[in-house]
Amino acid sequence: MDYKSVAKYVLDNIGGESNIQSVTHCATRLRFRLKDESKVDENALNNSDDIIQAFSKGGQYQVIIGTEVPKVYNELVSDSKIDEGGEEHKETGNLVSRFFNTISGIFTPLLPALAGAGILRGLLLLMSQLGWMDEKSGTYVILSAASMSVFYFLPIMLAFTSALRFKVNPYIAAVIGASLIHPDLIELLGNSGNGTMTSFLGIPVILMNYSSTVIPAILAIWVYSYLERILEKYIWKSVQIIFVPLISLVIIVPITVMVFGPFGVYVGEGIANAINWLSETNGWITGLLVGGIWNVFVVFGLQWAVNPIMISNISTLGFDKIVPLTAAANFGMAGAAFAVLLKTKNKRMKSFSLSALLSIFFAGITEPAIYGVGMKLKRPFVGALIGGALGGAYIGGTGVKSFAFVFGGLTTLPAFVGSTFVHYVIGLAICFVAGTIATYILGFEDPVSNNQQEGNVLTTEENLQKEPLQEDNEVVSPLAGEVRQLKDVNDGVFSEGILGEGIAIIPREGKLYAPASGELSTLFPTKHAYGITTSNGTELLVHVGINTVELDGEYFEAFVEQGDKVEKGQLLAEFDIEKISENYKVTTPILLTNPEGYDIEIIKTSGDVNSGDILFKIEKK
Repeated sequence: MDYKSVAKYVLDNIGGESNIQSVTHCATRLRFRLKDESKVDENALNNSDDIIQAFSKGGQYQVIIGTEVPKVYNELVSDSKIDEGGEEHKETGNLVSRFFNTISGIFTPLLPALAGAGILRGLLLLMSQLGWMDEKSGTYVILSAASMSVFYFLPIMLAFTSALRFKVNPYIAAVIGASLIHPDLIELLGNSGNGTMTSFLGIPVILMNYSSTVIPAILAIWVYSYLERILEKYIWKSVQIIFVPLISLVIIVPITVMVFGPFGVYVGEGIANAINWLSETNGWITGLLVGGIWNVFVVFGLQWAVNPIMISNISTLGFDKIVPLTAAANFGMAGAAFAVLLKTKNKRMKSFSLSALLSIFFAGITEPAIYGVGMKLKRPFVGALIGGALGGAYIGGTGVKSFAFVFGGLTTLPAFVGSTFVHYVIGLAICFVAGTIATYILGFEDPVSNNQQEGNVLTTEENLQKEPLQEDNEVVSPLAGEVRQLKDVNDGVFSEGILGEGIAIIPREGKLYAPASGELSTLFPTKHAYGITTSNGTELLVHVGINTVELDGEYFEAFVEQGDKVEKGQLLAEFDIEKISENYKVTTPILLTNPEGYDIEIIKTSGDVNSGDILFKIEKK
């Protein structure tokens, strides 16, 4: 991928730099806040080979690139004045979408650290259980510190990323987070643990251990974001550097310890306990539901509401039972992608499904498979849900545990090493095989098959194997619309018969069918013009629109390739009439381009016509 070119292409079709309020990215997609989404050329974005999908959701415009999105993002912002992830403008979308966007923005920067630490933790557990490393050795302790520090100091890191999200001073935020796990505060707990009482200015305070917690730090910085803006509004700029942090620390830290901290801990523990209770009560049903629905969560961004619970479980309990179920969903999706890889005859889809499959295996990232394979072909997505549900039921029923927060893939297997590891591997195998079989049985409309009409599905390869086409002197309408004589076409090349004789149609729908049977001898790269050589030697040209070559293929989608054998009435292409009509005439000439030696009889010279109606007849002289 040429990252610079892709970045420029996205920028050009997103409405330009001036249309962007801010941009950030997650593991696979660019997330834009735009001033005017009507300026986006969505067709152009979705027709690019380098873009998986582009769409608007929850007040954001998202462009899915795949795992190489960080490099595209860097090119996008390197030579521009685009706000990198800034959220100074007011969040848009409903309350639910804003909540998920916020959680996503807070946790996304930490995912590499969480994933790396999780793998290291899994490897240490594996080496310890195999007897390759003593848990009391200096080597083990040092590496263990490296693997667990991200969880222990999670309040500091979350405070920092929350500050970036809420657009406040991240270093003061980090101090607030650090104060929650200061040794002196922890020492007040003594041996009594959570619930120990102390006081602040005579006000009773319930002490908690905030190391590894999630909610308290986020709540603290959210409130701090409002306080900082108020203080900066009323304190002289010359002394803000002293009094803004001073007052913020004096107010936010005590309030957090007295209110947000206990509230966050109790809420987090309550949610975690509820999910863990459900897993213990009936792990089979829990696994079936979570494994089956998780990929739907990913589509709507709902996974960000559950990720903090998994992280909290690992931080406080040392393990989690939801992470394995998300891995089940991943491998169900991998099975679906594998089935598409085996079954599709479309070279581009075969290549992409392989790339999406490897993305899951090696990075545990499913978005390329979900959007580029599952959602695009529809039925494979259902197959993936079936695979994830069946394997998830087994994983949940056997009580599989994860000892680190990771994305489910082959490289993260060490994070699951323990007494349930074998069941985890068996469960993933069930997911993968079930997802593959379900997708293979359900089938899908292969993109190659689009070169046929509905109900007459043939691949290009099958077309080439067909018997020679019979001679036919009738040319039918390739479009539904209104007939116009060539002399009325507002282009001298057509109206003066320079390219040949024939008729023109003003289409009313954006579907183009073959006017005769023969070989597709010409297909312009811009997809606006199609030449057919029939079995009796006549050469036909269908030219969609006037001067539409200038669109360079935008708003056109061809379902055939040059050299294909095509049948009369076969769907050749689709095009967006409304978009094209904004700047171009969609009048479409249908011409006999080698009239020498042939007589042409025009049957339809005016009025409405449907695709398949006879336009003219051709006879040899």
